[in-house]
Amino acid sequence: MRIDPSTGEAALRAPLSLSLPLPVSLSASLSAMDADAAPGGPPAIRAPQDVLSGVRVASQLLQDFRPITESIEWELGHLHWAQAGLLTFAENEVPYVVNNSGRLSEDAAALLFHHCADTAPQGAIAVLELGAGCGLFARMFLQAFRHLCQQEGRDFDQRLVYYVTDGSPRTVAQWQERALFAEFGGQVVAGCCDAMRAEAVQLPDGSTVPLPPLHAVFCNYVLDVLPATVVRRQGDGPVQELRIRTRLTDDAQLVRQYTALSPGEIRALVDHADAEQRARLLPLVGLFEQEVGFFDCDQAALSPWVDAALSVSEAAPRLLVNHGAFGALQMLQQRLAPKGLVLINDYGACTPDAAAQAGASQRFGRTSAIGLNFPLLAQLFGREGWQVLAPSGDAQRAIHARLLIGEGCERTAAAFLNRFSADAQQFFEAPAHEARTHLESGRQDAALESYRQAITRSPRDWRLLGEVAEFVGLQLRDFAAGIELARSALDLNPWLSTWLWNVLGDCLFCQEQFAAAHDAYLQAEGIDPRDARTQLNLAYTWQQRGDPARALACIAQGLAGDAHGVHTQRLMEKQQQILAQIAALRASEQQRLAQRAARLQGGA
Repeated sequence: MRIDPSTGEAALRAPLSLSLPLPVSLSASLSAMDADAAPGGPPAIRAPQDVLSGVRVASQLLQDFRPITESIEWELGHLHWAQAGLLTFAENEVPYVVNNSGRLSEDAAALLFHHCADTAPQGAIAVLELGAGCGLFARMFLQAFRHLCQQEGRDFDQRLVYYVTDGSPRTVAQWQERALFAEFGGQVVAGCCDAMRAEAVQLPDGSTVPLPPLHAVFCNYVLDVLPATVVRRQGDGPVQELRIRTRLTDDAQLVRQYTALSPGEIRALVDHADAEQRARLLPLVGLFEQEVGFFDCDQAALSPWVDAALSVSEAAPRLLVNHGAFGALQMLQQRLAPKGLVLINDYGACTPDAAAQAGASQRFGRTSAIGLNFPLLAQLFGREGWQVLAPSGDAQRAIHARLLIGEGCERTAAAFLNRFSADAQQFFEAPAHEARTHLESGRQDAALESYRQAITRSPRDWRLLGEVAEFVGLQLRDFAAGIELARSALDLNPWLSTWLWNVLGDCLFCQEQFAAAHDAYLQAEGIDPRDARTQLNLAYTWQQRGDPARALACIAQGLAGDAHGVHTQRLMEKQQQILAQIAALRASEQQRLAQRAARLQGGA
């Protein structure tokens, strides 16, 4: 279409001539509209507003707006902890190495040792760990504390009573099944404890043990799963709270790949009174879609911690308030012995600006968590008579440490600031980082030297030992050294790492110790049957043992569990090898039968 510029803008507004011929299909459509209109009247064309008023967004609402930690996603996360226990860590759904490799345990042991030397406690020394999870921190803390006390000739370890607790009865039962704390005897009291009401420990037999005055409390990655909210106040307006609405994805085909439940049945489970029934939604969490919004709320219905937070953070455009964590810490303050301490290691925001960006919860597998607002914690508890200490360089760390302690414990404070500083972390972690950098550049000799230094500094870091075992055994082909290092790592953590058992099995397999390798892979399968690397390795050993049917079953299990496709190609290649072997065996058998028949016929 050409426009004559001389006619100006008015020409663009001139109505088009309706004398142009219409396409047949459009002409027919208009005729039909005319037929529907009143006789003799114009076509029944509705106003655009009327058309849009009848349009609806197709969605499957599961739960309307409510506070973040009252949402179905948050509740399902807690149900998953209750059902799965240690499997949440074994299946690598939730990161746990950062506070369970042994380094944090040794730092905490040094801190408590200096605290005991600082305060000279009399009688039993009671320590509580909340949300102990996989339990490795507690085990390695107890070993490190015992070693330190024996080295320094002090009896603190003999007077120590360690209350290791979790909110999940399933987790506590799994500690017992694996005899995780058996070597410590009565020095360890294992059971359930509500982190928000830490008054007693419920033992597996149902009895309860009241907590004595506590010399130390360890909170590692536990405060982030307690209730929290995000609020804001604009000018003199009311307090508004961030709330979340949950819908089921409208991709019906995708839903059918996960479940045979209808959308109506899924909605019914969301509101079901039985937690066991609601837990049937756990495999569907990835199908949930959320929207958030701020809503006016009755300030009286909010936690008192919200009022306290607003009073010290008036300028914040939005404010994360970990009111469950703050309430728990306040109760712990009342449970402490004189000069007792609370050590926190968790993730979250280290600056007010970062805290102002905090939104809804984060997903870790099927669980949910909300990071801590560390600046607000310091502001609130600094007014409660505590020192809230942060080590230098803490903002650069993946996990942030805070020490809550009263006045007059200078040696304890100095030990914390030293052991938990970024410089201390760098001292222990730098050699391994250098080794990985050397490997990326192909400098194996330099990598080996860096790994030697790393092991010298952290000889009880099972994750590091496994990494070095994999390098020495599978890259340098020193299988014997790889086997020794892998076994050293497994002495520290035989319960949770399929990776460690696979490293050991691979070194044994390469040394043609096939039976021992098979046993190592079976240990890995016992930890996580869905681990793809484990199933690939078992396919090799079952085939080597002359059981191709089991080998193929492992291939199927591995393919189903290889969520990220890391091992898919090798699994498929191994499947083809096994199928080819089966076909060759069948052909060979048929040939032998034919030869047998020919011999028998010739003899006749």
